[in-house]
Amino acid sequence: MKDFEFFIIVMIILLMSGCINKQIPSGKIIKTPKIVRETSQLPQVYFCPQDKCREHLMDLIKDAEESIHCAFFDIDLEDIINELKQKEVEVKLIMDKKNAEKIPGVEFVTNDDTNQLMHNKFCVIDGKRFFTGSFNPTERGNFYNNNNMIIIPSKYLSENYEQEFQELWNKNFGCGETVKHPIVYLNNKRIENYFCPEDSCSEHVIESLDKAKGSIYFMTFSFTDDYVGNALINKHEDGVDVKGILEKNRKSEWSEYDKLKENGIDVKWDNNKYVMHHKVFIIDNKTVITGSFNPTKSADEKNDENILIMDDERIAKEYLEEFERIWNFEDKLETEEREAKSIMISEVYYDTSGKDAEEEFIELYNPTGRDIDLDYYFISDNESEQRLNGIIKQNSTRIIKPKFYLKNKGGILILKKSFEQVDFVSWESLWNLEAKKGESIQRKCFDTVNSKNNWGVGKPSPRFV
Repeated sequence: MKDFEFFIIVMIILLMSGCINKQIPSGKIIKTPKIVRETSQLPQVYFCPQDKCREHLMDLIKDAEESIHCAFFDIDLEDIINELKQKEVEVKLIMDKKNAEKIPGVEFVTNDDTNQLMHNKFCVIDGKRFFTGSFNPTERGNFYNNNNMIIIPSKYLSENYEQEFQELWNKNFGCGETVKHPIVYLNNKRIENYFCPEDSCSEHVIESLDKAKGSIYFMTFSFTDDYVGNALINKHEDGVDVKGILEKNRKSEWSEYDKLKENGIDVKWDNNKYVMHHKVFIIDNKTVITGSFNPTKSADEKNDENILIMDDERIAKEYLEEFERIWNFEDKLETEEREAKSIMISEVYYDTSGKDAEEEFIELYNPTGRDIDLDYYFISDNESEQRLNGIIKQNSTRIIKPKFYLKNKGGILILKKSFEQVDFVSWESLWNLEAKKGESIQRKCFDTVNSKNNWGVGKPSPRFV
């Protein structure tokens, strides 16, 4: 009897502490949350890298007047770090221990248990607006991987994220109080907000999927949750159009990919050579689930995560456009000649008279009437890729020293902006364009791109077009 009484006391203490990680229950969530309403500016959605997530996060931080409270799984963007260090407001940062490096001048907390991830990616600014999504402010997260971020001005939702932040700041990792405002009507649009593990994120995802009448489209970095997978199969069998994209680097025996495929669901691996990092469900073209939460058991029961479930057709339309772009994306060379609309390759010196590393160069030309930021542009030989940086001024050139060797035979050079091909040139390969040793290939016409007829050969003439 004493053992039973002791057990009851322990359970009461654990329940009061809010640190019991709930399993997926078999029934509905039993609670009647208070629904709150407010009006504000519209939420803004951005997709990385094409929408320059770094710059939007920078603007959010710069606008802070009182406090910046951020929980990042990882961060290494120097511009963001420097802005956090020099900002003259209260700045506090929580990071996952696996990625944590102390940033001088910023108050800092990490989780202690590396078997449990602090996987959030959010910032609360002045307690009244916040961002969340799949975006880690890292070089890869901003310039290479597919990510999303949403910035929401909301008193009540910010209170939720601030409550979560304070729990983590006090080192309550992997547990906590249930969310304060689970349902908020923002500008008459319903938003649900939950944190894992305390709010049973998988259950809320499944409940939303169960409501689907016409379609479910999803993009997931990691997907191993049988319950969520079964919910998708059930909806497919009910006649709902279910399509999904999964990150190819997460192929494993535990992935739901094969099970979904075998049950007739249209799923595919992504074609980004880096990482498709979204954690998104789009339901009936009107409901979006996003945040840091991957549908996995660890994300639901161990890690610190967050999700938003938003009933907003405007927002859903933006996520659907991203889904379609990734669904249809193929990383292949575009050879069709088309009108020049941006910067272009204007000269390539590949078969040098001296040492390649010292003499090889690529010249870019900006024929437009505006300065162009090169931070989101890349040059590639289809094997190696180099991200550019700096500004190329209007009607000016820029010399690039390649970090990879340019082939003397069978060469190709591709200029991209994020995932979009801008221009390419080929020599002694697809095109029978050939420069002898000590000569360069040079663009003679600037009206179109992807055309062999625009090119000739001459003595190297950097910075002269």
